[in-house]
Amino acid sequence: MHRCRILLDREKLHSAGHPPCHSFIPITIGDDGISVRIVTCNMQDDHTGSSLIRISDATDSVKPGHYENEVGDCSIIRSRAGQYLALVTNRACPLAKVVSGSGCMLTSAYPRTDSLIEWTLIGPTSKKLHELLRTMREGGYEYELLSSEAVRDVPVLSPKQDMYFTAAWEAGYYDIPKRISLDELAENLGCSKSTLNVTLRTAERNVFELYMSTNKSSESSSRV
Repeated sequence: MHRCRILLDREKLHSAGHPPCHSFIPITIGDDGISVRIVTCNMQDDHTGSSLIRISDATDSVKPGHYENEVGDCSIIRSRAGQYLALVTNRACPLAKVVSGSGCMLTSAYPRTDSLIEWTLIGPTSKKLHELLRTMREGGYEYELLSSEAVRDVPVLSPKQDMYFTAAWEAGYYDIPKRISLDELAENLGCSKSTLNVTLRTAERNVFELYMSTNKSSESSSRV
């Protein structure tokens, strides 16, 4: 398998009436305290995609509910203080046809601005993945290739570790200086401080193991 990350610019598509999924949510990407992560994205047909989106809002001011327009709809629930989940159906997604017919998968997406989105794609081979990228380029999609690599058998985070580690990262727990304490983070997540501490340390160990195994692999390759 092969994986790549791209920075996709959807500004032209958006202006042509092809909005990205996160634009259905009544928030502004880039506002202080707001971050968005597209947890998963499924292509339903040639022009329809659906996305599950996680929203973090330090002001806890996102309004849950159901929102509709002429090309899609969005349902938002509040999972806990400052945390929301949105399910979006986008019936004007030209990328749905391109990705669904490629044999590759979109595994994550992070909106950086209203038009710039970081995608992680995975395909059965490097050839298949780069055929998809070429098709996107020929179709007028503008992107920057950030990385391209073979998928290795490496430690992965459990769903719980991923949720806590991602929440800690997005809330600024790993910033210097920290923007949130372990006590505050545990309260936001609705768990005990000890449980959060153990989960984060286990997740950190897995990340460090990944770094060390990748670093050793690179050193071995450079000696050949």
